[in-house]
Amino acid sequence: MSAREPQLVLADRFPVAVIIAQEPVQNMRWVSERWTVLGVVAGQNLTDGSVQRKLIRTGREGNQYLWSGFTLQLLRSAADSYYFNLMGKSPSVYVVCHRDEGKEITPFLTTVEYIEATAYGEVSTEVFAVPMPPEIYRWVEQFVLENYVPEEKKSKRKHADGFKDGHDPKE
Repeated sequence: MSAREPQLVLADRFPVAVIIAQEPVQNMRWVSERWTVLGVVAGQNLTDGSVQRKLIRTGREGNQYLWSGFTLQLLRSAADSYYFNLMGKSPSVYVVCHRDEGKEITPFLTTVEYIEATAYGEVSTEVFAVPMPPEIYRWVEQFVLENYVPEEKKSKRKHADGFKDGHDPKE
């Protein structure tokens, strides 16, 4: 790789599935159901990239669906974003979804990149932050330890007159 090429080296992959719930809503005139992402589960095999939905639970409290076929990918160029995710109050996997006219949500991306998830949220795409499962946390943590290099803090220069930025506060 030359010095001019971006550092977008694919470092690792982790298969995951997304659990989505469809819940009935009572006593609301305009809303009959609510869709939400409950969480992600670690997958067993890398997928061929085809996303599939399977009903895994049904009952009075609603339905739950397992969306399989997703893969988390880690890139060295995003190691700082993973670091900030892990160091936050609640490390998360972010599930990015489309919503159809019937209000059902359909996941199309899973990521642990905090900055990417924030960018999707800023353009009115629905992003659900769900708790990061322990095995994914360990996997991301190992990647960060091997690839994240914190930026050095830049010291503020003092000028010859001893005042920061050369300005005397009495002036």
